[in-house]
Amino acid sequence: SYSRRTSVGGTYADSDASIEHNTGGPGFQRIHYQDSFFGPIPLHGMQSRLSKDIDRYMQSLKMQLKKNEQRRTFAVNQITRTVNALWPRAQIKMYGSHVTKLCLPSSDMDFVICLPAVHKNAPATTPGDLEGRNAINETNQKILARRLKGENWLDQRSIKVIERTAVPVIKVSTKDSRSRIVQLDLSFDAKEHHGLEALDMIRHLLEEIPMIRPLVLVLKQFLLDRGLLTAYTGGLSSYCLFLMVARYCQEQSPTWNDRGSMLMGLLDFYGNFFEPRTTGISVKTRRYFSRFGENQHQEARRNNAATKPPRFQPLNRQNSFQTAQQASQLQPGKFDPIWVEDPLNPGNNVGRNAFRIFQVQRAFSDAHRALVAALEWDINSMSEFGEDGEYPLLKCLLQNEDVFFSMDEPAPIRMSTSLGASTK
Repeated sequence: SYSRRTSVGGTYADSDASIEHNTGGPGFQRIHYQDSFFGPIPLHGMQSRLSKDIDRYMQSLKMQLKKNEQRRTFAVNQITRTVNALWPRAQIKMYGSHVTKLCLPSSDMDFVICLPAVHKNAPATTPGDLEGRNAINETNQKILARRLKGENWLDQRSIKVIERTAVPVIKVSTKDSRSRIVQLDLSFDAKEHHGLEALDMIRHLLEEIPMIRPLVLVLKQFLLDRGLLTAYTGGLSSYCLFLMVARYCQEQSPTWNDRGSMLMGLLDFYGNFFEPRTTGISVKTRRYFSRFGENQHQEARRNNAATKPPRFQPLNRQNSFQTAQQASQLQPGKFDPIWVEDPLNPGNNVGRNAFRIFQVQRAFSDAHRALVAALEWDINSMSEFGEDGEYPLLKCLLQNEDVFFSMDEPAPIRMSTSLGASTK
């Protein structure tokens, strides 16, 4: 059985929590939320306040993106011109969050450069008859990076070539004020590159489950505020977050459309119940699966062992060094902090670099607790402030004032506390 973690590392038994507000008067809403292992249980009632806050956030996000549209179009045209100056027959294609409409105003623009077959050969290591005496052992990434250094519309200090990854990438940003910068990620097409293939899969999931989009956008801003949305610093990648949200939404009733209770259920599940060391996530097969080996899993069930493995294993000095045969029997990804299966490549774990997953989980747990506390405060103070005194519930999660609720009529009363300190 699963137990529920607290933010201080202890556990307490699984229980249901209900928050209900039904004054019976006109203009008031009925707030009814209930936890369960797989999220909110469909209940009768009007759309929750949190759902309306999410809708306002989505509208605000749309306005911010529209303001940046001209700068993004300029960046696309300029990078296309620069690449075609090097390789006239190259095709420059966009992929990622800006194509799927899962982007924030600060999200990078992702480009893949498709070169003709003649340019895809590996660079020469030694000069030969065809290369001549001046052959240069240089990758396409370095060739393009050198060209970008001559472009005055780019910030030269921002150019970084990251080659020690499965898909090498060039990171660069435009030359502008901090709030107006457009960041670009440039990569070259290769068999390991699944960016364009992922577009069709993501679009299919968004059409099948529209609830995914608002949840992903809220959680992306939430993790970005806390520095947990960057894969190479141990946070979750945007793709990994999308798959986690999609898998959670696959478990919910297709008729359930209350975004607020869905968000609270997701924060509760991944923050308080989900155990990444023992449970994997597969969107392709629509299931959570055990990361135990089959024999270990059967033995654990026979012995009614706890779901969490021991934190420390006794050291046997005799077996500290494994033979080659023993090493080959190790399960791939056994020591990865979280296993999130890539639907396009089942052997690929998109969460293998998320070594700060427990910070992410604590942030989710604190966020769920803050929302529950905000709802309780709202119910207790409704009689004093009335309907006109409603503050946005989502404000206790998101910290970016430039993006959140930049509407013409902001709510007059706001919460003064946030989770910024508790999640750092």
